[in-house]
Amino acid sequence: MKNLKNPFLFILSLIMLILSGCDSMISDVEVPDSDPKLVVTGFLSPADDTISIVVSKSRPLYEPTQGGENPFPVVNNAIVIISDGINSITLPFNPLNGAYQTLSEGFPIQPGSNYSLSVTTPDGYNATADCTIPEGIAPDIEITGIDTINEYGTVSKRVSFRFRDLPGQGQFYRIAAGTFYGEDYSYTYFNETGFERGEPFVSDKNREEEYFLFKTWDIYEDNSPGNTLYVSISITDQNYFNYHKSVNSFEGDNPFSEPTPVFSNITGGLGIFAGLNGKITQHSLEDPR
Repeated sequence: MKNLKNPFLFILSLIMLILSGCDSMISDVEVPDSDPKLVVTGFLSPADDTISIVVSKSRPLYEPTQGGENPFPVVNNAIVIISDGINSITLPFNPLNGAYQTLSEGFPIQPGSNYSLSVTTPDGYNATADCTIPEGIAPDIEITGIDTINEYGTVSKRVSFRFRDLPGQGQFYRIAAGTFYGEDYSYTYFNETGFERGEPFVSDKNREEEYFLFKTWDIYEDNSPGNTLYVSISITDQNYFNYHKSVNSFEGDNPFSEPTPVFSNITGGLGIFAGLNGKITQHSLEDPR
């Protein structure tokens, strides 16, 4: 066998041949049509004064969008009905915020009750779901420490707290902590601090009746009217927990992350319809000394 005079040219030719074959294979693939689906989002809580359901449509696969166009258009002509098995209510569409809403005083959400949701549209879409509002009272929050940090001319605090899992298995919790930003409450907005330690969505799997430990990130004194920390803690159903855990695990902008499907409990569509039952407590950040 004769030696090749230029092995580099031979290898390059072989690579080009392989790539041309791959290009031919890819170009022959036909992408199936993908119809849009209803996307439904709704959370029921006895503590909320409003029942709100958002209905939109998903974007078909590979369908381009124009500049300024909403890729997930809101559906404003659906019939949205919530029922507790005995009574039902049809939610009217509120164009100011693009949601189907009603005051909960006319249809109180009760702990321990099961609710079903039905969404139908004139063009033939139909989506359903159900959820159960957790019973019981959310655990108490115990402040275990307040660290004061003075750096670069600013003072901040990090708050450590904990709560103990309720008796019984299968508990799911949502925890958030934050402060109100603004001056003299003339214009304020709530800002979550996030956690240096602890997660916002936890379950008691293998941790029955144990303590869950948390520590906030920095809370700056100048932005906290009343020097008060607000902690929201809710008992949630498993659908609420699974949905938010899957959303938190989704990394759409990371090309090296593994695909993570977002949890959905909507039959005939996508999205989430879930229940929670919680409370908000206030805790002073003043130095007890």
